[in-house]
Amino acid sequence: MISALAEEPRRIKDRVVTQKVNSAGIYLVTLYVNGVKTPVIVDDHFPSVHGQAAFCGVASQAEYGEMWGMLLEKAWAKLHGSYGRTEGGQTAHAAQHMTGLPTQAFKHNEEPDKDAFFKKMLRFD
Repeated sequence: MISALAEEPRRIKDRVVTQKVNSAGIYLVTLYVNGVKTPVIVDDHFPSVHGQAAFCGVASQAEYGEMWGMLLEKAWAKLHGSYGRTEGGQTAHAAQHMTGLPTQAFKHNEEPDKDAFFKKMLRFD
């Protein structure tokens, strides 16, 4: 989900309100809960083991001096109570929290005619 957001930098800037590294290490991120923009305050202490990021799926960004992915991930974990409670799930759920828009998940392997399915979803029929 985060990589899809990154396709348009404005989407990231809209979520990570605090744009600059600060000495307090506190950042404001906004996510959507039931369509309502919700502020989530996080710090820059990320889980690590022996100096390497332990949990963040996007932690490799730290090598390039980027924190936005880890901040989004931490805000997502805080919203759900812990990193452990964010494992698994459906991308549609994350997309709804990141965009504020309604989402729906489909099981593509259960569609007998995938071309017809995608044309229908894209409204080309």
